[in-house]
Amino acid sequence: MALTALQGKAQENSPYSRYGLGDLIPGQNILNRGMGGLSAAFSDYSTVNFANPASYASIKITSFDVGLDYNSRSLRALNPPRKFNSAYLIPSYLQIGLPLSKKKNWGMNIGLRPITRINYDIVQNTRIKGIDSAQYSYLGNGGTYQAFTGMAYGTKNLSIGFNAGYMFGNKEYSSRLAFINDTINYKTTNSSDTTRFGGLFFNAGIQYKIKLTEKTMLRLGFNGNLSTSMKAIRNISRETIAYEASTGVVVIDSIYTSQDQKGTIIHPSSWSAGFMFESENMWMFGGEFGVANWADYRYFGTVDKMVNNWTGRIGGQFIPDFKSSNYWKRVAYRLGASFGPDNVQLNKSIPQYMFSFGTGLPVRRNVYTNQYTTINTAFELGFRGNKSNDIRENIFRLSFGLNLSDIWFNKPKYQ
Repeated sequence: MALTALQGKAQENSPYSRYGLGDLIPGQNILNRGMGGLSAAFSDYSTVNFANPASYASIKITSFDVGLDYNSRSLRALNPPRKFNSAYLIPSYLQIGLPLSKKKNWGMNIGLRPITRINYDIVQNTRIKGIDSAQYSYLGNGGTYQAFTGMAYGTKNLSIGFNAGYMFGNKEYSSRLAFINDTINYKTTNSSDTTRFGGLFFNAGIQYKIKLTEKTMLRLGFNGNLSTSMKAIRNISRETIAYEASTGVVVIDSIYTSQDQKGTIIHPSSWSAGFMFESENMWMFGGEFGVANWADYRYFGTVDKMVNNWTGRIGGQFIPDFKSSNYWKRVAYRLGASFGPDNVQLNKSIPQYMFSFGTGLPVRRNVYTNQYTTINTAFELGFRGNKSNDIRENIFRLSFGLNLSDIWFNKPKYQ
């Protein structure tokens, strides 16, 4: 699919979502996104960090965590120069973290989250000799999701955990060619490809804590995902269609069909390693490096325009005064950045940059109520591609997360 000479409407996603399983949705808790996505070495007693399941060992209170993303994209095409804008709202994750033992470092998590998203509608106009013009239309919808549960166990300094569950989704692609002529009424051709898939997945992580001084520590973390082979069922059709005002699209002739074609989709392996210096309830900062083996992606045995890519992350958090009576001094302020090449490559590498700022807003003082409800926010500004790429994207993402660890999760006690 060419990504030049674009026309069209505001889209929910970018043309890059045509490749692989679609555009990747950030794979971190909204708290972590505010720090540039740092998650490999992050752990907290009331926060569910699903990116590294080893962190579940630190959970000490039952926490219900839900996230929501508002995305705004600006798409620029160079040939000819054009600009398109889009905005959409999607859920980010839903999970509940449970301490299996408050005396021992033993916890678990149950969750559901989207992994990728496909949604685009692109029109390309071109001229063909003997015909006034031709119009190509490309449409795509779908996405990938994970339903999972995880568990972790730890000693005083070391914790190990895993996530396991079911990865599933669908891909729906359609390409249409319409010839435009003043005297001849040409029919439109439509090629569609619909695939449903699903399979078991597994990932694991490890974290190690080193005490540096009485109040500071260094935490090291590593997490990785195994390659996942998903069973898939594919339906293909090639047909001639027409448009009627009363009924819409009408199939005139079916040229080729293939129903319930069975195959596999390979979701590649990946890993991340990081460090974090921390002073509890005061500050933390760290760095992280990750690699994803997208060149191993396969769709019914065929490759796509996917390449192995890496991501570097830096960030941190600062709380002015955790015990202060001044509300804004108890707020957690976060800052971070991430950078690296995209997992899609069209003739040349596509660089990505993301800058983030976030806050952790305590809902009420837990010293009085024993409640640890927090509203986490993340503001992310990203850039995908540069002047050497045919397509450039500017991305603004506003995310809200509610981490609810309230009194109704605690067993009542009477004296």
